[in-house]
Amino acid sequence: MLVGLLVVVAAGCPDAPEKKESAEKGDAGALPRASVTLRVAVVSDESLGRAIDRLRGEWREQTDGEIETFDVAKDADLVAAAKEADLIVFPSRAIGELCEARALLPVRPSVLKSPDLRFEDFLPLVRDHEVVYAQQVMALPIGCPTPLLLTAEGKASNLSLPDDDIELALAYLAWAAPYAEHRSRISTLIESDTFRPRLAAPPFVRALESLVAAAGDGPGTIAWPQRESPAPAEASPEPLGGTESVFNPISGEWEPLGAEARRATLLASSGRLLGISATSRNAATAFRYAAWLVSPENSRLVSTASDNVANCRGSLARAPDAWRASDNRDLGRRFAEAQAAALRTPRFLLAPRLPGSEEYLEVLGKRVREALDGRPPAEALQQAADEWEAIHHARGWDEQQAAYARSINATGFL
Repeated sequence: MLVGLLVVVAAGCPDAPEKKESAEKGDAGALPRASVTLRVAVVSDESLGRAIDRLRGEWREQTDGEIETFDVAKDADLVAAAKEADLIVFPSRAIGELCEARALLPVRPSVLKSPDLRFEDFLPLVRDHEVVYAQQVMALPIGCPTPLLLTAEGKASNLSLPDDDIELALAYLAWAAPYAEHRSRISTLIESDTFRPRLAAPPFVRALESLVAAAGDGPGTIAWPQRESPAPAEASPEPLGGTESVFNPISGEWEPLGAEARRATLLASSGRLLGISATSRNAATAFRYAAWLVSPENSRLVSTASDNVANCRGSLARAPDAWRASDNRDLGRRFAEAQAAALRTPRFLLAPRLPGSEEYLEVLGKRVREALDGRPPAEALQQAADEWEAIHHARGWDEQQAAYARSINATGFL
């Protein structure tokens, strides 16, 4: 199935009608004064929650409104948390869990067109894909790191890989994206028609063989922000390297790539998005607050507040971003520029965003680790594919297949 992205912005979401608001009507733009208290659920990110709290006074001064944040554990029921809030700050991969439960409202057209938000300033892969689910913009981005290659400048080094299984799976998918993401936009991880995982297909096997060859205990790593950890000496961040050929899933052949097309970016590996709860009685005010919180004037603070966020605005692409604990502004600028370059890459792969995404990633990470320990990559990936099918069955094959199509924006809600 060809995946064509048509972003359809609607005023409502099927089966999730907006409740009558207790506040005044209106959308993004001017900030009318109204004593409305908004509750913001923050999932698994205390540092970002504190940054949001630091902006409460400014919001109160501009609107007379109040902001109350509350923490939500990583393994909590996010749908239940959304029902208790007006807005929810959530991991990017969780967008499927929330949208499939009709827990979020689509972002209103007037919000996306607001000159204060400057939606078009968000980098292309975030703006056009990461915040889009079922062909609708369903959230606004606070910060969306994509994995970068961090090496000692000018020196070849083996890669140290994550100890956590989910992080290892994401590092592997980032490594595999250039091998597997074909311009035909065929569904990459799972066949759309049969819903069979493609993990044991040639591009994923070749990518794992390559990762095994590159792995070691050197200073190089596939990196996300670690703002309290020092960078390796002479660190040089850059988008992950590309490949000279890509696998065509239609012909079953490898095709050469030009130098400008060799890279591909993994999306939704990290990041925090901001959504409006479908049960909010203050949706108009919540949309205004969301647009204000991620506006250019506030993005610099919130998009550098934790390890889970990084700048995703083009206007801030050269502003230093300390992904690692360092006062080196040049290093911070190189992180920001590498992040921006990755989020402008034409080819991309979405990490799993359907319900149960963590389950899929955890079993993949375990099999990748076995390959790193000597198991044949093809054998390890075949077991991962079989385990993905078991998850399909456990969660409901037909429901998961429909959710997957929406998660890659092949279709909308019917």
